[in-house]
Amino acid sequence: MELTIEKSIEEKIESLITQNFEKILEKNIESILDTKLDSYLGKKLGFSPDKNLEKIFEKKLGETIGQPNEHAAKEWLNVQETCDYIGISYKSLQKLIDQGLKGNSIGRSKRFSKTEITHFLKNVQHKK
Repeated sequence: MELTIEKSIEEKIESLITQNFEKILEKNIESILDTKLDSYLGKKLGFSPDKNLEKIFEKKLGETIGQPNEHAAKEWLNVQETCDYIGISYKSLQKLIDQGLKGNSIGRSKRFSKTEITHFLKNVQHKK
């Protein structure tokens, strides 16, 4: 009977050791893989492996999201900015001007009001 109890205790201890060993291995493998991945991505993206890529990514993402649209703050746009703002070509802008889009000429430069552009485009859509 004593041998059975001792054997049972030994089996339990062995089982616990095996389970703990597996958990330790799993954590170490995850850590190694994360480090290797950070290092690999760091080299591919031009960062040194010792930098924390997650922090760099969060910072860059925040900077990108935080950047204002270059046309958002400007009320008056030149011809190229107007094309970019609406998402059309120069020829398409010329057609809109022919249809009645008003702009202001300042010397040889032509400027368009974002308010006027929006109003004009809404009216053109309602006419169709």
